[in-house]
Amino acid sequence: MARSAGSNRTGYQPIPGRLYLYSGKGRKQLIIETVVSTIDRENMPNFAPMGITCNAQLVVIRPFVSSKTYQNLKDRGEAVINITDNVLIIAKTAIGDKNVRHRPDSFTACHLLEDACRFISCVAEKIEEQGERAVFSCRILGRSRLRDFCGFNRAKHAVIEASIMATRLHLYPRELVGRKLDEYRMLVQKTGSSQEEEALQLLDNYIQRKLQQR
Repeated sequence: MARSAGSNRTGYQPIPGRLYLYSGKGRKQLIIETVVSTIDRENMPNFAPMGITCNAQLVVIRPFVSSKTYQNLKDRGEAVINITDNVLIIAKTAIGDKNVRHRPDSFTACHLLEDACRFISCVAEKIEEQGERAVFSCRILGRSRLRDFCGFNRAKHAVIEASIMATRLHLYPRELVGRKLDEYRMLVQKTGSSQEEEALQLLDNYIQRKLQQR
């Protein structure tokens, strides 16, 4: 199912060596917030913000079985892990906004986000059903790099937390949602740029619409 690396038609260069996010030896696994790219049976790309764990050879993805990511991984078995400091992308993909720029990957049939920093292309080799989630253990096919990772600040962290809340509103009492949004707005106003302001406004509008539908 996986395609060989072949020529790098995207212009991204594979990273040499054994670069990895987490060694996984004798320690609790670190969850990395990423955007996971998959494709469906008609080759339509899907992007979803998702925490993953990763070591030198393996990526573990745990989507909800009700999600598009789960269905695509089950049908096609390929994914790209997009690691980015652009929180506007994370916010857009959290609320299902498809207006994100992307291009084909060199290692899989999936797509890369154009403003991500690094990419890990992988293929699922083992699936375990665990209630409302599934666990996909994926072998790494290749890594690519577009640019340096700028880093996070309090505003970017606030947008990430707001993005997570937007995808799990059913778990939050209405009053808590309001308090959290006030906290995130303050952090973005104090330490954010126009990117973080736009991202939080998108999330705020989405959350308010969802709350009105309760």
